[in-house]
Amino acid sequence: MENEAIFNHIDARLDRIEKLTRKTYRQTMPEMPWLFAAIAGAVVVGLGYVFYPQLPAPFKDAIEPRIDVAQNHFYTIGQAFADYTGNVDRSYTAPSGTLTLVGLSPLQSCRWRSALLARESSGNYQHPGNQFGYFAGYAMGAEALAIVGLVKREAFDDAPRYVRNGTDQTAFLNNPNNWQLRGGKPAFLHDTLLQDRAVTVLANANIADGFNSRVLLESQQEKIAGFAAASHLKGLTAAISWYARGKDSNDAFGTNTSDYAAMGEASINKRSNLCAENTRAVPSWLKWLEVKN
Repeated sequence: MENEAIFNHIDARLDRIEKLTRKTYRQTMPEMPWLFAAIAGAVVVGLGYVFYPQLPAPFKDAIEPRIDVAQNHFYTIGQAFADYTGNVDRSYTAPSGTLTLVGLSPLQSCRWRSALLARESSGNYQHPGNQFGYFAGYAMGAEALAIVGLVKREAFDDAPRYVRNGTDQTAFLNNPNNWQLRGGKPAFLHDTLLQDRAVTVLANANIADGFNSRVLLESQQEKIAGFAAASHLKGLTAAISWYARGKDSNDAFGTNTSDYAAMGEASINKRSNLCAENTRAVPSWLKWLEVKN
């Protein structure tokens, strides 16, 4: 009888422990995958630093983007903790109009677009495109146009890999059936306002991800403009890598992410003839003096 009482007591305790275990699992289950993912990621990235230099070049090229993404995630996690302890506010105000970038004024947004337009197409909204298929004033491709809703997302997702990675998208974009926009590519080429709106929507999507990745603050207007330009050149991951970790990269023409970042940062402080700039009238005597000199 004494042994039976002991066993019953043990069974009762085990039952209680099992209930507590199930309760704990239910409460923590949504969070635990993130913990395991962080641990696994730390191991993978750590091993990568040890063995990466010894890998063949093609293998490096294949895994580098994934390592880059993992390192950016770790930066975001660390910065989130720093923001929490330092009470840093990463929220931002919605843009005031369809042509305004998050964190920038309408004039700054216009200057940013003007600089990007000059860099991408020398100001030619009807630019037919380069050998990879990036075309129009802001050299937008199939993925960017799908993001802003002008190209059918399902068509892009089902497209061959060379279209999705941006190496050969001319035929895809020439097909009007792949567009949400009536008239397709020709209609987009001849609608300058639509191009301005499209590049603004794309920039704002990238900027929002920059805030979520904790590399931007609303008070840092030059940095926001630089981040938007860097994202336009090489995509979101490259922009985060540059601004979070100082890791530069380049496109197929050898243009560095840092170059576009610098261009974007400087753009919002430079006057543009394409923007409604308020200029003071120059006195006639000053004009005469300028001519004489």
